[in-house]
Amino acid sequence: MMEKRDNLRPQQVVLIIRTYYSLIKILYHLKPDLKGKTLLESEAQFLIILLSYPHRLEKINKLLWSYYATDVVILIRDKRQSVALYTYFPYKNPMSCQNVEPTLIGFWDNGTILSKDLYPNKMSNMHECPLYISTNKVFHPTTEQKITGEIIKREIIRLLRDAMNFTPIISTRDYLSIDSDDAKIWSETINDIITGSSNISTCSILPFMDRLGFLDYSVPYFRVTLAWLAPPLVPRDTWWRLLTPLNGYLWLVLLLVVFIVKSVPFIMEFSYVKKFVKKHFKDADKLHGVTIRIWAVMMGQPIRVLPRRFRDFYVLGLWIWFTFVVRNAYQSVLIGALKSDVTVGKFTNLKEAQDYGYKFGGRAGVLAHFEHDPLIREGFQIIPESEFEKVLQEILGERRKFLLAVSLDYVSAYCISQGIDDNDCGYVLPDSIMTIPSMVWMPKNSPFKRSISLWLPRLLESGLLNKYDVNIPIITALKISEPSPLTSTQISSCLLCLVVGYFVSLLVLLLEIIKYKILKPKAFKKFKQRTIIRNI
Repeated sequence: MMEKRDNLRPQQVVLIIRTYYSLIKILYHLKPDLKGKTLLESEAQFLIILLSYPHRLEKINKLLWSYYATDVVILIRDKRQSVALYTYFPYKNPMSCQNVEPTLIGFWDNGTILSKDLYPNKMSNMHECPLYISTNKVFHPTTEQKITGEIIKREIIRLLRDAMNFTPIISTRDYLSIDSDDAKIWSETINDIITGSSNISTCSILPFMDRLGFLDYSVPYFRVTLAWLAPPLVPRDTWWRLLTPLNGYLWLVLLLVVFIVKSVPFIMEFSYVKKFVKKHFKDADKLHGVTIRIWAVMMGQPIRVLPRRFRDFYVLGLWIWFTFVVRNAYQSVLIGALKSDVTVGKFTNLKEAQDYGYKFGGRAGVLAHFEHDPLIREGFQIIPESEFEKVLQEILGERRKFLLAVSLDYVSAYCISQGIDDNDCGYVLPDSIMTIPSMVWMPKNSPFKRSISLWLPRLLESGLLNKYDVNIPIITALKISEPSPLTSTQISSCLLCLVVGYFVSLLVLLLEIIKYKILKPKAFKKFKQRTIIRNI
């Protein structure tokens, strides 16, 4: 046999040996690759031609099964000198789950052997033999039944059991998060596959972990969200909603209106403007009662005569401006503001929260994802495992201004176990850190890879996720409500706004009257003095 030295993995391998010991000798001289894998671990289809007698097929099959090499056909000559093809089925029946007895495929001379029958999927029916599965205890037992990720994982194991006809033997580890330390993840989860104590694993591991040369994984069957968790949103007082519609553009329009209202009487005091207006506009200098007239128009007093003076045009202009701004602009957004919740701490990204004095951090496993981000690398605080739950309690209890990088599944399970309402279960920043897929892990040369790669996509395409996607633990960042009638509280807020408006208008009217009463005697004295001087 010639040793293959290129980088491509062999798909078919032909071994011509004389005895069982010849096979041992050949495997001994073949060098493993850089990943420590031998030829029998290459996932290739083997055709072994055995020349001598006795054949010792059971020993050969036992050696092949120790490497999980199941795609094997052995050619021998029987006593009648006929060429016979043998293989083995490791899972024969529930009482023989390590079966290495040779199974006759057929005779070459008959011509009845089809190529598709040479390498069947021997894991398609495991005859109720055990399949060892390593998983982890993700949540508290009282909440485990309500988590979508756990429901889907158990359902996938059940459906694979029905499809492949195996008996699942599940070994459960303690809780391990996707953001835990590297060493803890390695020693508790993947090591089960590496040591051979488990055939497959559904444990949560680090999102950036590669196959490492000797591991393989299936298509993702679920996705875990790792996000920034902030303290719950605190609702502001009802009166604060009145200021919410006053965004930058509306403030600009209101300031523009105020500027126009205040600038016209002020400009009228300039001598050249006063001469121009007095020459072209009749009674333009008589604006002393304009505030009272504006207030009357705003209150709904009808205009019974055509505007003939400059003062009347001024009043109508202000009335049009205020009608457009207040009724069409401010009131339209005010109703929406009164129907929505105005909260404190509704940040959109990490930088905005940091500007408000919030610190951030999480487990040590998260920091490795942001080693190239100076903002996170410099300000990230590592939370020890022993203090992690305490920090989470302080955040949910609004006792600490801190952003925690954590799995949303973990937060949701914690809130359910503690009886915390969804609205008090923290606020998630819209810019989530990452979405991490959950997969089935197995050895590189696993004989179960073929069946799992066949059935798992079929289960997902059949609507498995949609069927059980009923209690997904999502802590919404932004809430969009459908149009609904105003409640009694919202109506009371609107009435309060109107009362405040009437009170301010009445106060302005009283101030104008008082001002007029104070200034009228002074103006009368000045007019009397001027008249006396002229008469003299």
